[in-house]
Amino acid sequence: MKIVKDDHRVTLRQWHAGLQDKRALRASLRHSKTVTEACLSEGFRSLLMQTHSLWRSDAQEWRFTALAITAALAAHVKSIDERQTFATQLGQMMGNKPVMSELRFSRLSAVKTADELLRQLLRAVRLLNGTVNLPSLAEDIFYWCRENDELQNHIRRQQRPTECIRVRWAMEYFQAGDAGSDNNNEQ
Repeated sequence: MKIVKDDHRVTLRQWHAGLQDKRALRASLRHSKTVTEACLSEGFRSLLMQTHSLWRSDAQEWRFTALAITAALAAHVKSIDERQTFATQLGQMMGNKPVMSELRFSRLSAVKTADELLRQLLRAVRLLNGTVNLPSLAEDIFYWCRENDELQNHIRRQQRPTECIRVRWAMEYFQAGDAGSDNNNEQ
């Protein structure tokens, strides 16, 4: 089940397109090194005003954090490429190595705080040279924040293991690498 609905994705794409022309808004987000700094930025407020239904939910404050992380990272996204999921993009083979090394990927998978998530995802966006599936990244951030909130509040929700964001990331990342090595073996 999607958290970031289709209308939110459209809004996010439009906001991102507008952000490219508004240097001050983009700069305010690009300088954000923590979630708090992102929340206080003018760029975040501009997205916040357009996405009330995405973040304004009772007892789901994690949505606000997720939107702040998404906004901070979106400022570093140069172009949106929606052909593959975000994790698949990280696992794509560049020569004989994935875009993101397994060590960095394991660090991303092991983050425990929202600030760590922001830092690790910023590295990932840079490794992709700013060409990212932004709607997929946003969805992943929202899933991560929800799961982190549930863990901190000792909430147990019934879900299949493959629905956990870290498991899904791993499956997509390693399958992308396997697909790349299969193509190399065929040549």
